[in-house]
Amino acid sequence: MIYKLQKLQQTIIQVTDFAESFPAELVTKKPDAKAFSANEIIYHLLEVEELWQRRIHQLLHSDDKHFQQIDPDALAKDHHYNEMPYDEGIEDLKSDRQDTIDLIDVMTEDERHIVGIHSRYGEIDTHRIMDIMADHDLQHLRQMERTLGLVQH
Repeated sequence: MIYKLQKLQQTIIQVTDFAESFPAELVTKKPDAKAFSANEIIYHLLEVEELWQRRIHQLLHSDDKHFQQIDPDALAKDHHYNEMPYDEGIEDLKSDRQDTIDLIDVMTEDERHIVGIHSRYGEIDTHRIMDIMADHDLQHLRQMERTLGLVQH
């Protein structure tokens, strides 16, 4: 369990370190009409971070343990991610990740094994959620790296 919390800390550091090195003049540039800019990636990660926190609370405190997949493209458009302040998004992401780690750290092992049903992932508990979050971080780190390569030219 400690390993998974350390991995969550490590992956968010990788993402935010790269995000902080992203050229300021390129953070809102999109490789194409559909792809996310670096700014949109940061706010997507922030939105998903807060969503997982709510879901963990739901596992702990609600009889309803069903979760629906989100539409990231619609959220980015509806919430105007690309117009949000980039540096603030990075700082909020760091802070929210620490909140997630703190939340999971104080849970009992029994609480971490409470199972919910996700429309995409099926049965999930907090251990599975941590794996999903770390993988998601790394997917979007690679996306930011590709985005930088495409918008620099």
